[in-house]
Amino acid sequence: MNTLVIILFSLSTLFTTPTSVNPEREEMLDKMFTLLEENVANPQWLETESFIAFKKELYSEKVLKMNEQDFLDFFRSKRHSLDFSHFDLHSAALIKKIEAETGDKPVMSWKPINKDIAYLNVRTFVTDGAPMQKIISEIGTDTYKHLIIDLRDNGGGSLDAPVLLGRFLTQQPIDAGVYLTRKWFDKYGRAANTEDISKMPYLQDFTYQGIGKMYQEEEAFRMVLPPHNQPVFKGKVYVILNSNTGSACEPLVDLLQKKNIATLVGPPSAGQMLSGSWFKVDETYKVFIPISDYQTADGDRLDQKGVIPEHKVPSENTLDYVLEELIGNSSK
Repeated sequence: MNTLVIILFSLSTLFTTPTSVNPEREEMLDKMFTLLEENVANPQWLETESFIAFKKELYSEKVLKMNEQDFLDFFRSKRHSLDFSHFDLHSAALIKKIEAETGDKPVMSWKPINKDIAYLNVRTFVTDGAPMQKIISEIGTDTYKHLIIDLRDNGGGSLDAPVLLGRFLTQQPIDAGVYLTRKWFDKYGRAANTEDISKMPYLQDFTYQGIGKMYQEEEAFRMVLPPHNQPVFKGKVYVILNSNTGSACEPLVDLLQKKNIATLVGPPSAGQMLSGSWFKVDETYKVFIPISDYQTADGDRLDQKGVIPEHKVPSENTLDYVLEELIGNSSK
């Protein structure tokens, strides 16, 4: 009889589903990955070895046992192993912490270094175009001989301010590339070629709302800033960047470099150029998901690649290098 009891107990143990060490986190991860699968621009990104390994590790007992802060730190460090960017996870506590750290600091500011040099520091493009419009009006088009634009640690944001800055620096048309949505990859399953790009509809409304409407209505679209005859900055332009310069910054600096509008100084940029959107997971978490891929006008991708400056200089030395080596030598 005792032997029978032992056998039955062993069988029941064998066929019982193991209890999770953290069922709430497992449920949150299930919801997060479902949102990712439903909304990610290119489903093929989720079939790579790096993503499969990343997902498996998040469900591991070691990670499930972590407290919230350690878990978020782990997630945000491991996401860099993926073959795509713009995948992030925030908790309510983390959002409060970020808001407290940024506080009332201006998103962008400028100052004259001397009578010939203006310095523009753009901390983020997470804003509308109003701050940029105010600043470029104050700098003016012919007051200074040199303009230094500091994009170090600027992780991007919306396109309102970059559009205004680009049009302040050149009257030429700016072909700012193409955006490919989930509809595109569901239909074609591949990147766009030059023939595809030539047939894509043009973005007409360059505001955040206008771009959002194109994401909803089109498979893909082009962003081309038309030429204009408004006054532009007449002096020399230098852009300093680092490995944290990403997202909306990267098409801008790529174009400024290709069109010989500005000289780039610093390490290569982040290589994080996709378009993303926040989705609510539950009452505690929200996830940032890449909802569109990006290609330049000639078909290149900047994600995982970045923009390489002509002058490769450590981030902490970039401003001094521009002032001493580039502007200083040009005035001798």
